[in-house]
Amino acid sequence: MPDEPPVTKADLRHAMRLRLAAMPVQSLVKGSARILAQLTSDASWCPAGATVALFGGIAGEPDLLPLIPWLIARGARPVFFRMVSDELVPFAIRGVDQLERGPFGVWVPREAECERLDASALTVILTPGLAFGRIDHQRLGRGRGFYDKLFARPEVTARRIGIGLTCQLVERVPSEPHDMPLDALVVG
Repeated sequence: MPDEPPVTKADLRHAMRLRLAAMPVQSLVKGSARILAQLTSDASWCPAGATVALFGGIAGEPDLLPLIPWLIARGARPVFFRMVSDELVPFAIRGVDQLERGPFGVWVPREAECERLDASALTVILTPGLAFGRIDHQRLGRGRGFYDKLFARPEVTARRIGIGLTCQLVERVPSEPHDMPLDALVVG
């Protein structure tokens, strides 16, 4: 039996976009609930006083907004990114009311109301993706490289946790030398 042909990033991106677009809303809601249950039932990923970057807002992504009050109650500092000169810049938030829709429909902090942080302050980065490798813990992003650039910065030593839905898991994600594997995956 011949080997499977290699999958390219472009092919996998296309397949995952189609898969997520066809997913019923109820599946996304249930997957988000399973992810939140995993994150809140085992808090070992979130040390006391952690600064935790979240994401959200794009169709097909898990809803992490309910995690904000849980983080605050634990004494952690929730963070969302804004794009500044084509770079992800973290801003600490005190609640959902400090978020608005930004480029690509993502949740971004209202800059005037939030404290801008240095990326070195991040303890954990909850990381989105289109696909996640079950074996290699690689992630396939949306193709613009924002998270890859963030992870490559020497001052960013945060733990990288991929957050996605079960349907986004594949055995391996095609990777290049600049792609950095995640430290862990949480899927629902």
